[in-house]
Amino acid sequence: MEIIPTQRQVETAKEIDALLEEHKAWIDRLNKSLICRTSAAADMLEEDAHLHCPLGHWLEVRAGKLFSNDGQHQELRSRHKHIHDLARTMVMAANSGAMIEERTYEDFLVAASEFEKLIGTAYDSIIAAINATDPLTGAQNRSHMRALLEDRIAKIGSGLPSWILMIDLDHFKSINDRYGHEVGDRVLKGFSSVVRDHIRSSDLFFRYGGEEFLLCISDVGEDRIANVAERLRSAISRESYEAPDGTRFSTTASFGITRLSADHDVTSVINAADTAMYAAKRAGRNQVIFSPTSASEDLQKASIGAH
Repeated sequence: MEIIPTQRQVETAKEIDALLEEHKAWIDRLNKSLICRTSAAADMLEEDAHLHCPLGHWLEVRAGKLFSNDGQHQELRSRHKHIHDLARTMVMAANSGAMIEERTYEDFLVAASEFEKLIGTAYDSIIAAINATDPLTGAQNRSHMRALLEDRIAKIGSGLPSWILMIDLDHFKSINDRYGHEVGDRVLKGFSSVVRDHIRSSDLFFRYGGEEFLLCISDVGEDRIANVAERLRSAISRESYEAPDGTRFSTTASFGITRLSADHDVTSVINAADTAMYAAKRAGRNQVIFSPTSASEDLQKASIGAH
């Protein structure tokens, strides 16, 4: 069966192609300035020149959520910066009238070639990942969730534990009913932005469905995950939104947390977190509650009263 790319995939592929063409044109301008002794662009001399490059800006600001492999994204960022660092060294030498060391230029050619190969390898996975991202919130959708969570379970060892957090926005239907879906969408975007401000790039963030979201946070202890959830719960409640009549309102969220275990499958741990989240709803909403098997007795009592 023929696989037809989605519009988002086509648009992103075109964007990446254009960025790569701009980067190649930048390399041509650099070579021309070095060979013909013409003045190089001023931004080539800046220490953060890699961020002024359109491709570098894309890698730093927008590309992260498209990589399922964070190590691959970090390596691309590092190699791209290295290319610009070498370019700055050569331009500074040329501007001072000094000879450019042959080794430096060879390192530049190798770095540029390796970067091109690496981003070529990443290209297909980037395009494939687009449909795994919810276009409204930027969270990953459920298409790859099970595989990613199974991978986290497989990596559970003797170190600090990993956790599933199920988060549901309280009374979200009433927001849509009262203010309309456009305002509801703004709330979902705002909520997602708050979440991303409080998690690491290695944490997994999924839109589970509607106004329900799932986080997977690894390598933190029981007290730490309780603090993370409480800070996030508080930050969500402080975020405000403007209604069509100009008044402002805020929303809250209920949290259910369970510990990942090598003895349980993905379905059972999600169900445990979901059950804890509904317990938070019944306890009055705007709560953080651990599943009974995931936390100490003291933490369970403390979590029930966290509001």
